Amino acid sequence: MNILDIVKEDHEKVRSLFQRVEKSGRKDRTVLQQLFAQIKEELEIHMEGEERFLYPKLEQREEAREKVLEGYEEHQVAKNLIGTFTSLAVDDERWGAKLMVLFKVVEHHMQDEERGIFEMVRAAFHKGQLEEMGMQFKRHKREGRKPSRGASVEARRKRR
Repeated sequence: MNILDIVKEDHEKVRSLFQRVEKSGRKDRTVLQQLFAQIKEELEIHMEGEERFLYPKLEQREEAREKVLEGYEEHQVAKNLIGTFTSLAVDDERWGAKLMVLFKVVEHHMQDEERGIFEMVRAAFHKGQLEEMGMQFKRHKREGRKPSRGASVEARRKRR
């Protein structure tokens, strides 16, 4: 699998989890907490993988730089929103609304990637590179690395 296949597969998994939230009727708090925990884990590992194995390489391409920077910032918004759940009880009436806002932010981001960034990636890298990035991303997911917890773009640049 190449990196775009893995990213798309992750997107579909997250969409499926959010659909399960919608179908749950948002009444069963235990189910909501379990689904949120899965969504959180999937998103954190996914965003970290993109930030380590896809975005830095694509960011070096002038034509893709702005979209990649936008992607980093959308990740930051999602991470911040995920973080707000730690101080909010699941029975708080804002909990379900906040979860739906997270879905809207994440869905917008996934669509941006699938409709724009994917094409840039296909144009910028050959098949072997995409497969190598995919292997790295898969390894990262298997290892379950802890996410960066929202390192700023500036902090990432300093690490390079």
